[in-house]
Amino acid sequence: ALRVQLSPQEQEAIAAKPTDNAQAYDLFLRGRSYARRMVRQDLEFAHQLFENAVALDPAFALAYAAMASVCAVHHYLFGREAAWLERAREAAEKAAAIQPDLPAARVAQGWILYASGHYDEAVRLVRSVIEKKRDTESAYYLLLRALFSSGQYQEVASVAEAAIDASGTDYNVYVPIQNALGALGKQDALKNVRQRAIQAFEAHLRQVPEDARARILLAGAYAYEQRTAEATREADLAMVLRPNDSNVHYNAACVFCTMSKKVEAMAALARAWKAGFRDADWVRRDPDLALLHDDPEFERLYPADAGEAGQ
Repeated sequence: ALRVQLSPQEQEAIAAKPTDNAQAYDLFLRGRSYARRMVRQDLEFAHQLFENAVALDPAFALAYAAMASVCAVHHYLFGREAAWLERAREAAEKAAAIQPDLPAARVAQGWILYASGHYDEAVRLVRSVIEKKRDTESAYYLLLRALFSSGQYQEVASVAEAAIDASGTDYNVYVPIQNALGALGKQDALKNVRQRAIQAFEAHLRQVPEDARARILLAGAYAYEQRTAEATREADLAMVLRPNDSNVHYNAACVFCTMSKKVEAMAALARAWKAGFRDADWVRRDPDLALLHDDPEFERLYPADAGEAGQ
């Protein structure tokens, strides 16, 4: 259940010895694999693994930075509990105190800004990280999310190829890229990226079949390709794997919208809101949910005047 495959960049990271404790580094790699899945149960398990890593090596700055990013993402996705943002700040401060120039610590600070609704500041910070170390974990994904959340769709499109190239096996980058291309109406480019995303999701799921996020994202891609039976199968399996997760239900709503199943889509989005997904900025910009924009329940849950994320 804890399979991890290393990219060439990750093998270089091992050679650089971010910690002398092999067990701590193993825990860190496993935690990062779970953190990429962006669902509550997996994020909380990743947090636990990072905590165990720093318990073995209290000077392991990279693990503190990863912990900070996970806590900020948890705050953003699941109910905006202040405690998670405070944990993020504490872990980011520890990482920076141990290794002030650590790119991952700067990305963690960027996630804290993003989770607090400060999109432009997050963009500026993470761009500076990418200039120094372009393959820093989740740096490009954060940049794309922050650009999309602030309505800078063309900027997302302009850095899409660099983001895909630098992000290796992290399939998350495909999400804001597809959303931005959809919002821009660039259908040919969107179809091309979607085909590449399908290949990435399918390859990942052959290695990690229990990844609910990859399955629900694959379901959305299948739905757009009018592979309805496969889309329904993947969406149903994702919701079985993580039945109470806001991120899974949010993406299920997107899948159902794509298949013109408005009632099912609104029900899934309501479950996402109940489970903690409250980001009206993202929801109202997501072209996948256009079918719901005239629904009174949509307006009630995600009103146009909701303000910045985190409020």
